[in-house]
Amino acid sequence: MGTAIKYNLILIFILNRLIACQCPVIEWTKETANKNDVIFRGVIKNIVLHQNNYTIADIEVLHLFKGNPFKLQRVLFPENDPCAIPINIGEEWLIYGKNKQLNSCEIEWCGWSRKKFVNDGDDFFIATHIITYEEEITKLKNTFPEIVINASPSDYFNHKNIIPDKYEFYIYIALSLIGFLLFLYISKKYIK
Repeated sequence: MGTAIKYNLILIFILNRLIACQCPVIEWTKETANKNDVIFRGVIKNIVLHQNNYTIADIEVLHLFKGNPFKLQRVLFPENDPCAIPINIGEEWLIYGKNKQLNSCEIEWCGWSRKKFVNDGDDFFIATHIITYEEEITKLKNTFPEIVINASPSDYFNHKNIIPDKYEFYIYIALSLIGFLLFLYISKKYIK
């Protein structure tokens, strides 16, 4: 009974992804890959859900092809995307991302980032990427020189500016305006 429910849930997930998600077929070229700020292969070590519409994953870098040479990279996975898939600790991913801060990047679900599957038959990314995970790693190794990773632990996750989401930004602007108007009122009333 338990395996039947598991297979039904997997089938529902796959059907939902096929119906809701329409990623175009993309051909891997050096030019398309080079449009990304960060390219690396790594293993997910930690996940934080629902942070300003992102799932945030700390990923230990195994091979770095482009970007800052840090052993840990923070990756923002958009949650409100019909092509989003669940991510789990211990999974290996090939990440192509745009820099958000010094040691973090954001992926596009219909971009080149992809999860490594044990069997190529399970890899639904092949439908849009046209090549397997290992073929893509080989292309990256042949195209980009591997960057030596800084082995020392970085402290960049603790010292950063946090980008507010859209609603927080509006609240900060409104509070600033109220404070400014209050300052003007007080200065006009008491300074003559």
